[in-house]
Amino acid sequence: MSAGWIAGDVRARGLAATEAIDVASSVAKTPGLEPAVAVLGQTRWIRDTGSATSVEAAQRAVFETLIWQLRVLAGWLPSEGVEVVRSCVAWFEIRNIEDRLAYFAGASAATPYELGRLGLISKSLGGTSNAEDIRRLMGASAWGDPGGDDAYAIRMWLRHRWHRRARDASPELRIWADAAAWLFALRERLAGRARADLMASKPPSLPSSWRWVTAATWLPGDMWRAEERWWAQVRQEGLQLLHEPVGGRGPALGAVTTLAASARRIATALEIAAGVGGGQLDAAG
Repeated sequence: MSAGWIAGDVRARGLAATEAIDVASSVAKTPGLEPAVAVLGQTRWIRDTGSATSVEAAQRAVFETLIWQLRVLAGWLPSEGVEVVRSCVAWFEIRNIEDRLAYFAGASAATPYELGRLGLISKSLGGTSNAEDIRRLMGASAWGDPGGDDAYAIRMWLRHRWHRRARDASPELRIWADAAAWLFALRERLAGRARADLMASKPPSLPSSWRWVTAATWLPGDMWRAEERWWAQVRQEGLQLLHEPVGGRGPALGAVTTLAASARRIATALEIAAGVGGGQLDAAG
């Protein structure tokens, strides 16, 4: 039993302790964005309600809170635990990179998520002028060279590397990452896009509780249901890990997944409250 894991596990349980309260359901039932944000303002999920003047701004505030919680948690964990958290936070670095690529294509500049030591190249993105610069940054980091500088090549490579990093970080993440990679590859194939094999060229070997991922015959209109089911099952398994004995990676990983699922669920609830999008909270787990 590691002292580092014990301290991290205790902190993890403290961070996730309030997740039994279904904040998202309360937000979804609130008529209008402003009162929904006010509801969140009574929780820890939005610290500055005055800046959450749109659905996108409110969702960003929720995700920024998630990142801050995960950064705090990582500060209490041993190096192995930090890598587990970093592999999960990598989604936000992918978002930072893709936002920068969109800026090169004419979109408005987006403020990058602050990842601290959990990021790899996010701090350097502001100094890039084109996709070639981003490719060079990636090639000199753990992301590796994407083999091209067009946005799609970079996007797919990022997801490929994220999959590999996650499955190397822990056995639980390996299962979740393999299931997610197969569903993502299938979506690419159904859409007629290239490079699906970069994510998964053949069905992964999954435990019985996850075999629905490869057993079902998915149609394009079904993929959102598959994603929602993936999140619901990850959240359920994360809650189980959260209650494992302290001294191992279970509670910390459980906190990461529980918090991430809650943030995503709240983001959907904000859309429902504001009357935009087609989110369905019940399906989000």
